[in-house]
Amino acid sequence: MTEKRAGVFSLLNLKIFLPAGIPLVILIILGFIYKDDLSTAVGEVLAWTLRNFGWFYTMGSTFLLAVTLWACFSKYGKIKLGGEDAKPEMSFFTWFAIALTSGIAIGICFFGVAEPMTHYLSPPIFSGIEGKSIIAGETALRYTYFHWTFHTYGCYTSISLAIALAFYNSKRPFKVSSGLYGLIGEKSSGTIGTICDCLGLFAIVGGVCTSLGFGVLQIGGGFKYLWGFEVGPSFYAIVIGVLVLIYTFSSYTGLNKGITFISNWNMRIYIYCLIFILIFGPTVHMLEAFSTAVGDYFQNIIGMSMYAEPMYKSTWVGNWSDFYWAWWLSFAPIVGLFLIRLGYGRTVRQYVLVNLIAPSFFGMMWFAFFGSSAIYFDHFQGAKIAQDIATFGNEVSIYALFNNLPLASFNKIIGILMVAISFITIAHSMTSTTAAMTTKGFGHTREDMEAPGIMKIFWGVLMGVAAWLALVAGGTKGLQTTSIICGLPILAMQIAMMLGIIRWFKKQKQYDLVSKYTVDNEPINNAPISVEK
Repeated sequence: MTEKRAGVFSLLNLKIFLPAGIPLVILIILGFIYKDDLSTAVGEVLAWTLRNFGWFYTMGSTFLLAVTLWACFSKYGKIKLGGEDAKPEMSFFTWFAIALTSGIAIGICFFGVAEPMTHYLSPPIFSGIEGKSIIAGETALRYTYFHWTFHTYGCYTSISLAIALAFYNSKRPFKVSSGLYGLIGEKSSGTIGTICDCLGLFAIVGGVCTSLGFGVLQIGGGFKYLWGFEVGPSFYAIVIGVLVLIYTFSSYTGLNKGITFISNWNMRIYIYCLIFILIFGPTVHMLEAFSTAVGDYFQNIIGMSMYAEPMYKSTWVGNWSDFYWAWWLSFAPIVGLFLIRLGYGRTVRQYVLVNLIAPSFFGMMWFAFFGSSAIYFDHFQGAKIAQDIATFGNEVSIYALFNNLPLASFNKIIGILMVAISFITIAHSMTSTTAAMTTKGFGHTREDMEAPGIMKIFWGVLMGVAAWLALVAGGTKGLQTTSIICGLPILAMQIAMMLGIIRWFKKQKQYDLVSKYTVDNEPINNAPISVEK
């Protein structure tokens, strides 16, 4: 209890905080002084990694998805996180709501209309499809699904499952590095583990800062597009201040209070939007587009998953698919850690179904309803949604769609509220998890996964200030790109974790310290066994 009353700096795990925090501060300062030069430099580094390691992103992300699905549907899917006697702490709906909204919820608000419209206007060059054509409209969701559903949640759920098995069943610390326990044993708590923890912290703090920047830009874009507000540093400061206050307070109240309330209401807003657009939008067209897109996606998923443009060299795969994999991977460690907190008492199969398969199908509905509606209005009714996006940016895309539906003014306000709440949910999860990850003496058992309130306040304010500084300096691009570059080593780390999961399953009797029986009904001796180093 004395630790919980201690000051911030006495609680900080400097071994993890300093190696990640110092480069972030340097990047923000450089963003002020050398904004364009920094963006150009890190952009060239990212382009180099995508150009030379695109094949690795392509094959690696698919490998993560494949192993996670195998874990779900194999006999090992019966293993319960926490052992046979562990009881879940929340309903399936609340679990799904928090898991969905703490992952890519802000992303589907920002790109739900914009990306399908982009693929409709400018399909991949290697597809041979002409932009704005009928076939472009019918295939626009193919790559949108590819970028935003199974592969995305495969990046998150794969690392989450590896750490969950180590934390709940092998009694390892609540850290990114514990995901390597199945492969390297006690070495995961050594130098290798510290490097992994620092890498994950650096990527996520940079990622949260830029995500907050995107959220503020979309809110600001909505105010400007709808009411002609002039947005600038003062406006950004007010919006960020309000968001930081709400998500920090939510994080302070703990998992079973603030985030549960906010996520449930966020989910209700999503459901309202889906039902509203289904009823008042081009209903038949949306349902036809959804059916067609799901079939098209699954028919082409293997080819898309492995395609690396060996002859076209158009850079489309690198600039789109590989860029997305790097982006998701940069978020994967911290999202994965947060998802673990929701999964106690669930089987591996349930864990994958709720964290990977269910949100993937939800994303398919969302993009089909919003994306195909926008394409329909532009193609058949000359709505000029694409023109508004080109003029004002992607941040106004959902508002431009609402212009073509009843109750436009009301729904635009709902849209702004949805964006704000979506960011609050993801920021809550990141703040809570980052605080736990960087607090000394916490995260060794399920009972002390909730970090001290002072640490949550520290991280909530720190990320808000960093986001405002980067946004005002115009340095969000450089910070985002630097975070995404971390996706390459994180992918290598996650592949190692997948090999560790396979080894953990095969040697369950050795690694599982809480279950009474293996999946083959063999009794387990729960006395701790030292893993070979």
